[in-house]
Amino acid sequence: MQRVNKAACLLLALGVLLATGCKHEAKGYWKDTRRYYREYLNTPAKLDLEDKGEVAPAEARLAEGFAGIDIQLRALERALENSDRKPDTAWAKQMFQRFPWISGLAAVDNEGHVMAQQPEAPMKPLDFTPLLKEDAKQNMRALRSYVQETPMGPEVYVGVPVYSGTDFRGLVIAHFDIRALLPYSSRPADLMIAAPGQVMWPGRFDAQATPIASTDWANAVSKDVYGSVSNANGEFYWVSRYLGNLPLVFAVPEAGSFPEKPEQLAILKQAAALGSANTPNEPVTEIQPAYPELDESEGSILTKPAPQASDDQKVKEEALR
Repeated sequence: MQRVNKAACLLLALGVLLATGCKHEAKGYWKDTRRYYREYLNTPAKLDLEDKGEVAPAEARLAEGFAGIDIQLRALERALENSDRKPDTAWAKQMFQRFPWISGLAAVDNEGHVMAQQPEAPMKPLDFTPLLKEDAKQNMRALRSYVQETPMGPEVYVGVPVYSGTDFRGLVIAHFDIRALLPYSSRPADLMIAAPGQVMWPGRFDAQATPIASTDWANAVSKDVYGSVSNANGEFYWVSRYLGNLPLVFAVPEAGSFPEKPEQLAILKQAAALGSANTPNEPVTEIQPAYPELDESEGSILTKPAPQASDDQKVKEEALR
């Protein structure tokens, strides 16, 4: 319909010109044709700086709450995926400087044995073994992630698998406390962060009194990337973002009234200390060579392409689609 209207306008413009053709030179015809074209067919775009669009208040609050955190997570993913060097001392220092909120780095073999890590004596009991399991829904080279609940708070792991030819050799892993990212949020008290099976950051709310704690997020994010969830107390608006194969859910209250636990916000004053920002200039433990059995001629272990999927693997992936 739009194309028809444009064509009609153009014909009308040309008709007007032809009707007065005896009074115009060819140059005048072209000048008027351009004027009609600009006026009716290709009108210049106008930017209205006062128009804020149709953004609901909850959507705006959510964007303010999680955008800064999301930027940091996306940057970490790119750094792990696009690294063009082995995980040596210089690489580790660069990672800690670029991402002061991460807790540590590690290289593990294909059985989960730690080959190198920084810091050498982490504060939390770390478990890298869940990352060894390949996710059938993913590309073999894709990042793998999971959340470990510890007595000192949740620890998020994201690792890049390392291959030598067709052999899985292990992973290079970054791990962090999700609360260390709260300084990057402009509304950390209003924001809740969850993953399937757990609430990682409750904000100012009593988590168990919110629908965020009772929602089956594994099921919810398989159907939608955003939406609303509710219970008797009210409603939360949420959006999901994947870190590797781990769905993270960010949510803010949309309607109703929820019980609060303001004492939970005390951690905000110490959030930066949860990462490596408090000791950015300390020497980094030697990490190279993380995989001494790899020959130098094989190139970087972080950029080596993953092996092609077997026929059985391809059949499995097709079935999942």
